[in-house]
Amino acid sequence: MTSKTSFLKANSIAFIIPITLILALIFLLNSTAFTNNQNILSTFITIDFIITIPLVYFLIVRKTKISNLTIAPFLIICVIIASYVIPAANQETLSIAKTWLIPIVELSVLSIIILKVRKAIQHYKKVANNHQDFYSILQDTCKSIFPEVPAKLAANEIALIYYGFFNLKKTNLKSNEYTNYKGSGILSTLVAVIFLVAIEMVTIHLLAVKWNTTFAWILTGLSIYSALQIIGIIRSVPKRPIAINDNELILRFGILSETIIPIEDIETIALADSSDFDKEKSTKTLSLLGELENSNVVIQLKTPQHLHFIYGKSKTYTKLLFFVDDNQSFKIKVEKLLSR
Repeated sequence: MTSKTSFLKANSIAFIIPITLILALIFLLNSTAFTNNQNILSTFITIDFIITIPLVYFLIVRKTKISNLTIAPFLIICVIIASYVIPAANQETLSIAKTWLIPIVELSVLSIIILKVRKAIQHYKKVANNHQDFYSILQDTCKSIFPEVPAKLAANEIALIYYGFFNLKKTNLKSNEYTNYKGSGILSTLVAVIFLVAIEMVTIHLLAVKWNTTFAWILTGLSIYSALQIIGIIRSVPKRPIAINDNELILRFGILSETIIPIEDIETIALADSSDFDKEKSTKTLSLLGELENSNVVIQLKTPQHLHFIYGKSKTYTKLLFFVDDNQSFKIKVEKLLSR
């Protein structure tokens, strides 16, 4: 929350100045000066809407964290506002802009995106040779192309499709990696959820179609999409094992959740049982399934860390429970690092 607030404060001028200019033009359009000089002023006001204000916006944001590509939607917003506030009889220049300027801007933005995608693919091929995690590389790649929120959405959707239907190779574990799904029964639980979604989808569709066919198919589409998401998460779990590095633990439950814990921040690590699970705010489970996760490892931290999810906000924790197939070996290896 703090980072978002600071981001808005740091970039508020990028929005305040263009909005002020737009309001000034609207005020001018409703003044007697415009009424007395419509033919002359309408052309200049139109130019301000479609060129001057977007240019001012671009000059402001080009050295900020706001993507330069946002100039395209900003221009479209300016054109829409101009279409409503400029009298219809004085929209000749605006009509020309709609016909020629907007398509040129759209093609320019599309060309920039294609170039960035090409550069990102080259970067991915280079980094992938180091056997890094696909989802982590994908997130970095999308961030180099899109603003933060669209980048996250794009990475998530691509990952769901990739893990759900394309990544068919068997994952070979390294010496520092551990599986976290074979003995927990978590994946079986998620498969059962898919069957429940399918039954619910058919039942709701049959009931809703009697009331509204379009609404029924919308609900069915949402159910199918939910099922595909669960399939992507299930298939991603074996592809993204837990890892122990020299200075940190990388704990993942497929693409659903992930957290990185510095070794120096671990206070204790122990083999867990059902009594270790509590409903305190500072206690979290890696897969979000709570007691259903059948956790067998618990880590207590010195300082709070963040658990990140494919959707939604990250959560803070000081106590984390999760499942590891070879939990004895995992615990011993972490304790050796702690003893250093």
